Amino acid sequence: MASTGKKRSGAWIWVPFAIALILLGAYTAYWYVARGILEDSVDQWIDNERARGAIVEYTEKRLDGFPFRFTLTVDKPIYGEARGPVWRGQELQMTMQPWDWYHVIARSPGRNTVALEGGEAEDVSLLLGAKSAGSLRWNPEGVIERISLSLDEASLAMSGDPLGALDDFEFHLRQVPSEPETLQLETHWQRVVLEETPPDEAAFLGREIGPSILRAELEQGASAYARSGDLLVALRHALNDGGALLVPQVLLEWGPASLGAKADLSREAGELRGAASVRIERADELRAALATQGLLTDETRQAIDALEAASTDGGFFTTSLRGDGVYFLGNKIADLPLEDIL
Repeated sequence: MASTGKKRSGAWIWVPFAIALILLGAYTAYWYVARGILEDSVDQWIDNERARGAIVEYTEKRLDGFPFRFTLTVDKPIYGEARGPVWRGQELQMTMQPWDWYHVIARSPGRNTVALEGGEAEDVSLLLGAKSAGSLRWNPEGVIERISLSLDEASLAMSGDPLGALDDFEFHLRQVPSEPETLQLETHWQRVVLEETPPDEAAFLGREIGPSILRAELEQGASAYARSGDLLVALRHALNDGGALLVPQVLLEWGPASLGAKADLSREAGELRGAASVRIERADELRAALATQGLLTDETRQAIDALEAASTDGGFFTTSLRGDGVYFLGNKIADLPLEDIL
């Protein structure tokens, strides 16, 4: 029996392709319009910096990266102050995703130099590995939420004289998502190698430091840092505003010294109060190294013995912090002018 129904059109098959082409065209237009806005913004920033007297130079700059990123590449960049530090790099790359206007990743592989005091003083030279990068995230109000630095390898020199090198270094300064007023700092590295052995009584420690780590939190620190842009000033403001500095973890490996620490600090009735706790691993190795150098005095041995005893079963040797120093059982054991600093 012959079918009497009408033959269905196959045009619907092309509908998804047509939609895809429309979306691709719209996205392409968006990317090129956004690139133009970014280029104008970069040029305006350069003009503003030069107008206030800053040094901004380069041999070439370009903005590309279609379709999944915006990448600003600047060849032989120079930036600094006429009478202040001046930075020079081989190539600067700054990358932003088209759907995230509040996060940028920057790379400056190769040799970076900083001439202090407008180039009149000695140069500091930092040679960065190819995977080294910095990251900056901010919110729509312009408040910085996270600063990160990751160096796969780096070497530091002063006026051509090597100072040292490091491997796998990371630094993070960020707001805590669940507590946006708390500023969190974390830094750790796998290895730091000094070019020269530490002088005098510290020579027994050797040239290699690491692996090591530092974690700290500053309550009321986010807004204080946003106002000042300086960590020390932010610490002072945060403590004055009723915040507290919490250091839950410090690990330091330096030759025979293997130490852990934690601390807290706040203002109580206008006075600085807190606690610092220290533990030690490999105490025998440290005593032997000191003895070899003739530095193991009775006082030093007693201090190491006390730390070793307190460190049993994961314990800590705890002291009190006050504005003028470090106290143990009510007696001052070390001067530490915290009140003058904070």
